[in-house]
This record gives sequence, structure tokens and C-alpha cells, in this order.
Amino acid sequence: MKRLVTSIFIMMLAFAFTAQPISAASKFSDVTKTNQFHDEIQYLTGKKIISGFTNGTFKPKAEVTRGDAAIMIGRLKDLDGTKRPTKFKDVNKDSAASGYITSAVEKGYITGYADGTFRPNTILTRGDMAIILTRVLDLQLGSMQEFSDVGHSMKASESIYNIAGEFITGGYANGTFRPYDNVTREQFSAFLARALSPVYKQRTVSKDSFTLDMTKKYVYNVPGGKMNVSFKNTSAKFGDLTYKGFFWEYMDTATNKAQYVRYEEIKDAMYLKYPFSESNIELKFPIKVGAKWTPSINENETETITGVKKTISTPYKKFTNAVEVTSETGSKKYFVKGIGQVKTVDKSGKVYSELVSIQ
Repeated sequence: MKRLVTSIFIMMLAFAFTAQPISAASKFSDVTKTNQFHDEIQYLTGKKIISGFTNGTFKPKAEVTRGDAAIMIGRLKDLDGTKRPTKFKDVNKDSAASGYITSAVEKGYITGYADGTFRPNTILTRGDMAIILTRVLDLQLGSMQEFSDVGHSMKASESIYNIAGEFITGGYANGTFRPYDNVTREQFSAFLARALSPVYKQRTVSKDSFTLDMTKKYVYNVPGGKMNVSFKNTSAKFGDLTYKGFFWEYMDTATNKAQYVRYEEIKDAMYLKYPFSESNIELKFPIKVGAKWTPSINENETETITGVKKTISTPYKKFTNAVEVTSETGSKKYFVKGIGQVKTVDKSGKVYSELVSIQ
């Protein structure tokens, strides 16, 4: 029953988030609807975090300098951007970035060099960007994901895995991150938008995933009442440690008590993770009948895929394409692509949880 109860809490993922309004027409002549990051650019423009040029362009393919990054990070964190003298010999007080550079350095978001320079015109790499975002967002939890070109001895490795764990990056299709590639204005916009909103985080997740949608709210029937699931930016306590960031919140409506869980999808398996504690493999890929695995290092009980096109009824709807996972004890869980876990029954066939609504 421990495994069954654990799965109930782990299965409930997502939060109702509404995308920010995006203008029908692009604000920039060189950012059309066909641009991969059009929505992210418009979203950040609306928040006045990024801006274009006086000729009406955004220059999405232009590379981001350290000075540019200081300005955008400064606007993101509402820092004082008033132009003023700096301690850096290569940053004039009349520079557009002088105030933001000073404020960002004071906050520890970005640093200068030992020779007394800031090098505002130096191009930012993807690895540099990861380091800055980790500092700005105070990211600490990392990721189980691995990039083939990011070794753990690399200066930026911890930061890269931090932003991967926050769905700020998914890397490239070939399993690389390309830490030494320069960052373009459109890429930096995408990273910032994902840092702020689950709407854009969700876009890093495959549409074929069995995880729940971070932009929606899910309600389940559970013993004693209902469980509302939220993906929100909040403070969550794990043991004696408290962290701030985006977490899955499981709110028991009967007791009005919440539990928080960290979620990550990893390469060939779906992990639902309690930070610094237990990670659970809910499914093994490729999905096929007979596939077996041990859910976690703390359990000896194996689970097996016993069906791939099962018909399952829930209060929400009837599914005809559910994946059935059966434990050694006989309990069963049902997953649906694009939704996640929709139902759990114990070994006697009694329903332990089932999906009621998606909002």
C-alpha cells in the first residue's frame, strides 16, 4: 500500500495558468508569427523586460552581450537602471547599461573581471547565460537530465542542469546543450519567458509525454475527498530545508493541507522526484507490454506494463488508449499520453484515485 499511496500523491500534476495576451500582429518588423520564439518575445515586450530598436526591429538573431544581459536581467528583477558612474573602467557613466550593470553586480547576479573591467561588449555564451539565470532565480535543485557535451567538471555544468530542471531549457534533439555557443536575442527571450511562466516551460516538453500539462489544473477523487493539483511558483519545504521556485502542489481539499513534489522527465524514463529524497520511475520507454522495472532504489517490488491500449472510464471521460502498469502486489495504474496518470486501483479492483476534471 505504501507504493500505492506514494503513486497517488506523485500522480497529481499541473496548475491553471493562462498565457499572457499576445498582440495579433507582431510589434517588430523582423519577428513574424513564423518565428519559433514569437510568443516569448511578445510576452517579454509586454512586461517591458526586453525592447526593440528605433527602426522597429528586434534583431532576433543578433548575439547578446554582457551589457545587454545586465539590462534585461535588471528589468526582470526591477533593479535601478539609472545611468551612473560604475567601478569598471570600461563602463562609462553615460552607457545605457551603466545603472543596470552596477545594480546587477551589487546583487551578485553578474560579476566583473580581476583587471577591473566588465567587458560589456563581450558576447554571452549559453553556459554564461545558465550561470547568470541560476544566480538571478536562486536555482538549487538541478536535474537528472544529462547533456553529452556538459561534463560535471565544467564551470557552468551545475547551472546548466539547474535551468534544465526548471524547464528553462530542454537542450537540442541530439542530446547536447552547446554551452560554448553564443546566445541570440531570441534565445535569451525564450529562456527568460520560461523562467517566468509555465506557459513557456510547457513548450519544452514533448507532446508525446505522459506527464500532465503545467498550464492546467487537475482534480482527482481520492479517499476522503478530492485532490487539487497545482504547478505554482511558491515556497516549498522538504525536510528541514525550504526552497522557492516552481513546484507541484497537491492540495487535499478535506484537510486543506498541501504537499510539494519536484518533477522531472528524464530521457528514457519518467521520473517523479522528491528533492534530495526519492525518485520514482513511473514508466519505462519504449512503451511495450512486458517491460519491467524497479520503481526506486528503496523498493524491491517490480512493476510491469500489462497493457498499452486499455479502455478506462473515469468521471472526466473514457480513455481507449491507456497504458496499464501492474505491480507485484496486483495494484494497477493507468497512464494516458498527453495527460498522465488517470486512475489507480488496488489489488481487489477498488478504485483508489481517478481523474475528475481538467481545467
